[in-house]
Amino acid sequence: YCVKSCNVTLGQGIGALSGKALRIAHMGHANAPMVLGTLSAIEMALQALKVPHGAGGVEAAIASLAKNA
Repeated sequence: YCVKSCNVTLGQGIGALSGKALRIAHMGHANAPMVLGTLSAIEMALQALKVPHGAGGVEAAIASLAKNA
């Protein structure tokens, strides 16, 4: 869904996180708006695919970046 609808590619968790996480990678420079866009695409995909998840990850990231960026 992320690739088809948002052109965002995600990787699988590796090692101890295999099957428990996903990876967000980048080629070169990444900034706060890029990270927020990627997190938004993930949350959108989870909602569209009706995957149970805790909402509010994007808002939490915005709050953290607002304090620390």
